[in-house]
Amino acid sequence: MTREFSEYTDSELFALFRTDKREGAFAELYSRLSPNVFAYCMRVLGSRDAAYDIFQEAFMRLYQTSERMAHLDNVRGYTLAICRNLCLNEKKRAGSQNIEFEDTLYNPGISRDAERSEMLQLINMAMELLPHDMREVFVLREYDGLSYNEISAILNIKLDTAKVRVFRARQRIKEILQPYLNEL
Repeated sequence: MTREFSEYTDSELFALFRTDKREGAFAELYSRLSPNVFAYCMRVLGSRDAAYDIFQEAFMRLYQTSERMAHLDNVRGYTLAICRNLCLNEKKRAGSQNIEFEDTLYNPGISRDAERSEMLQLINMAMELLPHDMREVFVLREYDGLSYNEISAILNIKLDTAKVRVFRARQRIKEILQPYLNEL
C-alpha cells in the first residue's frame, strides 16, 4: 500500500524528485510552499509580474537542485533562500530603490474595502520606510511565520542578529505609526 503524497514530509517529497513519483511529489510540495513563496516575492518586489517570474524561477531551481542533492532537510527554508537570492538579484537588475507595495500583499483574504482602509495604508507606508534588512526579517517573521532559527539560516546571519533586527523593525514601525495612531 502506497502513502498519499500529503502524508510525506517535505524532505521525503524532495527525495522523491529522483524517482518515478517525481510529478506527484513536486505537485504536493508546490501546493504546500507556493502561497508563502509567492507572498514573499510580492512583499519584496511589489510587482505581481516580477514576483510571478521569480516565483516560477525559484521552483524550477528547487527542482533542478534534486539533480545535485538527494536529500534536503529544510526544503521550505531552502526554497525561501532561493527566492530571496532571486529577489535580491532582480532588485539589483532593476535598479529599484523604492518598492511599491500593494494593499493585497499583506492580507490577500480581506475584502477590497478593508484593503483600502487607512490602517493598511499606514502599515504599507511604515514597511516602505524600513531599511531592507529590517523589512526582510520582519516579513519572514511576521508574514511567513518563520522561527528565528529559520530566518538566521536563510539570511546567513547570527541568531541574535535575526532577533535584534525583528525587534528593531517592530520598534521602528511603532515609532512611525505612533503619530497616526494618536490621531485615530
